[in-house]
Amino acid sequence: MKKSKSFFRFLVFTAIIISGCAQKNNQEQDDIAAIHNLFNRYVQSAEAHDLETFMTCWEEEGMRAEPGLPVIMGKENIRNRFEEIFSAPVDFKITPLGEPMINIVDDIAYTLRTVTLSATPRDGSPALVQDMNVLSIIRRQADGSWKAYIDCINYHPTWSMDTIPGEMFQDNPYY
Repeated sequence: MKKSKSFFRFLVFTAIIISGCAQKNNQEQDDIAAIHNLFNRYVQSAEAHDLETFMTCWEEEGMRAEPGLPVIMGKENIRNRFEEIFSAPVDFKITPLGEPMINIVDDIAYTLRTVTLSATPRDGSPALVQDMNVLSIIRRQADGSWKAYIDCINYHPTWSMDTIPGEMFQDNPYY
């Protein structure tokens, strides 16, 4: 009888552990899906020059780091930066290269993506192409959604050597 009680306790304990792991795994999968959706909304709104939707991807304390520029701090300053970018007579295409790395620790996620940015001037000039690594820190919001906190881009030095980053926005005061 003692053996069966011990075995029963062991089974209950094992079931609780397995159930807890499954719930954690389901939550992590939901979070990863939400982070992918955030990235897709970010890309689609950037390609469409849709500033209002693009800004929904950012939290108020957001920061943006680009090579050669001071860190852009705060959602309004990020808005001003992208207002300038989106007003350029250029069509954007952002293409992911491979799968992103995503690591979630509690309410913070770290992502590393490699993308190709193509900027095609509307005047018929050739497209400017730049490969980039994008390191993002994303935070879970009070409502459970995810928003960009820090977005840091780095031009890949050996890819797309036909493009100098400053050429992408020659008349842009940020370059």
